[in-house]
Amino acid sequence: MHYENWGDPGHRLEVPSLRVAQSGAYLLQVTAGNGAGGTTTGITCGVKRVQVIEVAGGRTVADGYVVMPQLGAWDQWRDSTFVRASLEAGRDYRVVIGDDDAAVNMSAFEHFTRYTGGMGGAGGAFFRVNIAALKVLHLGPATP
Repeated sequence: MHYENWGDPGHRLEVPSLRVAQSGAYLLQVTAGNGAGGTTTGITCGVKRVQVIEVAGGRTVADGYVVMPQLGAWDQWRDSTFVRASLEAGRDYRVVIGDDDAAVNMSAFEHFTRYTGGMGGAGGAFFRVNIAALKVLHLGPATP
């Protein structure tokens, strides 16, 4: 998995089939690159919605946001924040990564239209990141 120059409104990534070997609590995380600005502003921090959906019934079992900070250069990679999910062994899930009205960064706000320290701001809102991997990390048994 490697998606470059990805993340404009309407862009969507989908992992069509995810099956875990053990039931329990999991953290989903992406490995991402965000060279849209320096490490001191956060104006173009990447924010994306992550949904985990049961394939069989279409039920959403996890829904949250991952944050991918600016790294100052496009050739740097870091892990995002987490979305927690309770998954059952033997079930098929699909993972959808995309945007919605809440998955925006500060470059979307009028206050930052005068910003000229990197992408976003005066050049218009900027939501792109590069995504190299989706990590599914097992924490242990699910907690009620």
